[in-house]
Parts: sequence; C-alpha cells; structure tokens
Amino acid sequence: MKPIAFGTDGIRGKVGMFPINEEGFKVVGRACRLWLQRQNLPLTVAVGWDTRQSGSALARGFAEGLGSGVEIIFLGVTPTPAISFYTQREQVSLGVSITASHNPYTDNGLKLFKSNGSKLRREEEAEIEALCSEETSAEDFGNPSIQTVSGSDYYLNTWKQKLPKDALKGRKIVLDTANGATVFTTLPLLRYLGADLITFGSQPNGENINRDCGSEHADRLEAVVKQNGAWLGFAHDGDGDRIVVIDEHGYRLDGDQLLGLLALDFHKHGRLRNNCLVVTEESNSGLAKSLQPFGIRVVTCDVGDRNVFYKLEEEGAILGGENSGHVIFKDEAPTGDGLRVLLELLKLAQQKPLHERSQAITLCPKCTASLTVADKRPLDQLSHLNAMKERLEKTCDRIRIRYSGTENKLRFLVEGDTRELCEQTLAHLTEAARADFQR
Repeated sequence: MKPIAFGTDGIRGKVGMFPINEEGFKVVGRACRLWLQRQNLPLTVAVGWDTRQSGSALARGFAEGLGSGVEIIFLGVTPTPAISFYTQREQVSLGVSITASHNPYTDNGLKLFKSNGSKLRREEEAEIEALCSEETSAEDFGNPSIQTVSGSDYYLNTWKQKLPKDALKGRKIVLDTANGATVFTTLPLLRYLGADLITFGSQPNGENINRDCGSEHADRLEAVVKQNGAWLGFAHDGDGDRIVVIDEHGYRLDGDQLLGLLALDFHKHGRLRNNCLVVTEESNSGLAKSLQPFGIRVVTCDVGDRNVFYKLEEEGAILGGENSGHVIFKDEAPTGDGLRVLLELLKLAQQKPLHERSQAITLCPKCTASLTVADKRPLDQLSHLNAMKERLEKTCDRIRIRYSGTENKLRFLVEGDTRELCEQTLAHLTEAARADFQR
C-alpha cells in the first residue's frame, strides 16, 4: 500500500487515485480512530464536505474506517471554518473537512481539526500517517452509526442571532461563492442582512467548484464590481476559508494590504495583542516596513494557516494570516474563516472606505508564478534553476522558490525595484526550471 502523507494543509490528490478514494479514506478513518483511542479521547467525530461530487462517497468511506462504536455526525455540505466552529462548540474530539480547497473538482482531500477547532500539529499528523501504514484486515472496518446535522445551517443561524436583519439594506455587493460550500452560508447571510446582491459562482453541480470563479479567478469579480458601481466585492474559495476583496474603487486589495489595514485598525482600538501581526514568508516585505512606524511587529512563519495559528500562540498574538486570503482572528476562531473576515471588513468599510485604509500599506513591486511539474525533485538538484537564481539575486531584493504543499507545482516569488524587473526575473527562472525538468 502506498504511504499516506499529509501536506501543507491536510491530504490532497486526484479523485479515484489512492488515497483519494473510498478505500484510502477507510484507511485514514481507521487510523484516526486508533489515534483518538491512544489519546484517550471520546470517540466522537464530525464530518463535512464541500460541493465536489466525490465528497459524500469519501465521507462514507471515512465513516466505515471509523467503524462501529464511534459517534459520527455528518454535517453535509459545510464550509471548512464552519466544521471547525461546530467541532469546537460541540466539543467533538475530531472534525473532518473533506475538501481540496481552491483546486478543481477532480481533486479532493481532507483537513483535520481537534476539539478546540484548531488544525492538528504536524507531529500529530505524523502519528496518524504512521497508523495508516499499520496492517489492516476486514475486521478493522465496521458498520458505523451516523447522525446528520446541517453544519451550514448551524453556522448560519449562529450568525443570524448575532447580527441585525437588513443591516446592509441599500448596499450593493458582488459575491462570488466559487460554486462551493459558502453558497449555503455567506450568500443567505448577506441576503438576511438586506444587501443588494449580485452573485455568481452560486450554482454548484458537483463539477464546477472553483471553475472560472472563486478566489483564484478574481478578475471577473473586479470587472463586475466596476461595471455595476458596487460598494464592495468578495470571493471565497471552494471551502470558504479564504477571502478576496474588491474595494469601493473597484480595485483588488492585495492580501498583504488586507492584513495591514486590519492590523492598523486592531492597533488603533487596542485589540492588537502584543502589537504583533503574524504572516508567512510569502508576504511582501513592504508590509513590515509600513507597519513599523506604528510600533507593530511583523513575525513570519512557514506557509500554511496552521503554522500561522501556532505562531500566534507562541507570540501571544491574535491576528495573522497569509497573503492568499487566509486570515485568523485567534480571539474569535482558531482557523481562517472567509465569512468572519468579510463581516469584519463590512464593519470597517462603513466607518472608513477600505480603499482609503489600504493606502497606508505600501508594498514593494512583487511578482509570483507557478510551474506545474511531474514530480518534486529536490531543489538542490535543479542545476539550471540554481545557477540562474544565483545570478539574478544580484539584481533583485528577494527571490523565493518552493514547492506547493498541496499540488505538484513549483512556486516562484520575486521582489525588486520595478514590476518589469520582477516579471523579467520570473521569466528567466521559469525557463531555467523547465530546462531542469525536461532533462
């Protein structure tokens, strides 16, 4: 049996190929049961999924792996942050989100949450990986007892109880729900709040999640906001843990501008604990320079919102995120939540336009790109790429090259004096990388 491995954000891969099939999810389910038993935790597990057509079948496989004697709650189609919320609020021992986030429907995977709603530490995932490799037999799997709860309704109703009806009446908002799980949370909540909505990516059919919509395709959102003179525009990814924002002038806010304007508002109102913002190594160096005059420390960590959460714990801080749109308000939730951030931004925009707020954050010219590869060869073995990087580092402020933790992609980041220089540098780097992979 091929080893099962966790990446930057859970397990992810092509549907139908082990372990992203019912047999593989049985194995992971069994390993999770063993892990809970060895931790002396109650055998309670909540499982939800996004709108991919493979989600419910993979959930059944996972449940069969958990077997009899486990209290299993099927949450149905539910955004990832809402699964974390349910797990924390109901004190379930393990929360499971079956999703491949912003990937196409041909991919799927899972993310795991502890009873406090946070993602498992890497060491805990490694323990489950090891348990997946243990020998299994037919007796290891059983007929589970499953109860059903609508995780999306559970989360939606919680917000409705907190927010006044029709509070956004007369506000024109464009919303792209990526044909994903937030169709059942963000969309009805904004309708409840009375917003004048223009929507797309809101008719999931099992195959169109993230297809030409969502956080990875924000050009359309930007265009629709401008064409309709909308107040603001928002896009989620397929599982709803990230957010892309179009401001009142119809311009997309860079993820680092978003983090920066939130940090400044938190600082102004005494909410920015330890005057600290946590970001990943992918963030623009201009963010730290912009916040420095305000006495705000910017601390970096490895890529992944899980790493952001645990760095927040280490620093005693509450605000952090990734420039991809994952933002964590740790005093409110232990994981990135696109809807929670959207609601915070609506509040801020009513007090002062987001475009005006974002002008306080001056970012360095920066370009990113990715190259799809057949395999992830060690970076130090890519001779053409390394030679090119060494030569170009003399002309650029920063070059960062890494593999994606969730896809077979080589990612590039370049910062320099001008955007033209960054684009030229990226072109040279990707050309060198192609030469290495064609050998």
